[in-house]
Amino acid sequence: MKARILITIGDINGIGPEIVIKTLKNERFVKKYDLTVISPLNVLEHYAKALKIRLWADDFNIIPIAAKNVKIKTGYVTAESGFVSGVAIAEAINYCMNDDYDAIVTAPISKEALNLGGFRFDGHTEMLTALSGAKDTCMVMLGKDINMGFASTHPPLKKAAGLITDKLLQSKISICYNSLKLDIGVKKPRMGVLALNPHAGDGGLIGDEEIKIINPALKKLRSKYKDLFLSDAYPADGYFASKTYGKFDMTFAMYHDQGFIPFKMIAGLSGVNFTAGLKFVRTSPDHGTAFDIAGKGIANPASLVEAIKAADRIYKNRIRK
Repeated sequence: MKARILITIGDINGIGPEIVIKTLKNERFVKKYDLTVISPLNVLEHYAKALKIRLWADDFNIIPIAAKNVKIKTGYVTAESGFVSGVAIAEAINYCMNDDYDAIVTAPISKEALNLGGFRFDGHTEMLTALSGAKDTCMVMLGKDINMGFASTHPPLKKAAGLITDKLLQSKISICYNSLKLDIGVKKPRMGVLALNPHAGDGGLIGDEEIKIINPALKKLRSKYKDLFLSDAYPADGYFASKTYGKFDMTFAMYHDQGFIPFKMIAGLSGVNFTAGLKFVRTSPDHGTAFDIAGKGIANPASLVEAIKAADRIYKNRIRK
C-alpha cells in the first residue's frame, strides 16, 4: 500500500519549486508513489517554463493554494513567499490530521520569510508540532550511514546549553527510541549520545552538565527501556573522528551544529530531515532554500527524492505494526 504523500512547494523564491518540478518530471519515479503537490498554480507554471520542462500530471495531483498570480521574486526573501510557504504547510497538516493523507514532504522554506508572512515559528519542526497538537516531537536526520536525533532544533547557541534538562532529554530520547522501533524497524536500538561540553566536561573542569544532567538522565532511560543500548555522553570530536557513530543506529546531539555539520559531511545528498513523534509522517530534504542558485536551473533534487522514498518507507513500517 502506497503512502498518500503531500509535497509542499516551499519558498517560491528559492529552489523548492525547481526540485519539485525536476522530481515530478521523472515519470518512472513518480509512478511508484501517490503524490500530491500543494502550490499556487502560477508558481509551477512559471518554473516549469523557465526550466523548459513539460509536466504531465497524469501520475500526480495538485492542490492549488493562494491567489491566482502570486508574485515571484526569485532569490529574494519576501513576505508573500513566506505566507505561501506557511499556507502550504498548514493546509498539509490539516489534510493529514483529517486522515486524508498519510505523509508530508516539505520543500525548503526561509524562516525569515515565514515570519514576515505572518507565521511565527522558528521552522518546519516547530510549526508542525504546534499545528498538529503533538505533545512533543524530535528533529531527526536520516542517512544511509548515520541517523541523528537532536535535543533542540534552532535556538541561538547561547541559549542551547540552558535547554538541556532531565525532562527534555527524557522526552526527546524516548521519541527517538520509539521512532527507531516503529519508523525505522530496529528491534533492539543502539544509541550513541554526544556530550554538551568539550571533552565531555573533563570531569567537571570545563562544564558539569554531563555529570549533573546528561548521564543521570541516560541512566534513568536505560532502566525504562530494557532493550535500548544507550551510551554515556561521548566527546563529540573523538566520536566522529573514530567513526564510533557506525556502532549505533542513531546518534543523539545536544544542539544543531554539533549534529548537522558531521551529518551533512557523512550523508551528503542522501540525507533526509524527519520529524519523529507526529501522528503522520513528515520528511524533507536536508538543505535550505539556496537563494544564491535559485532560478539558475542547477539545483539538485536528489535529497527531495530521498525524502519521498523515506516518507513512503516509514509509513509502510508503521502500518506493518
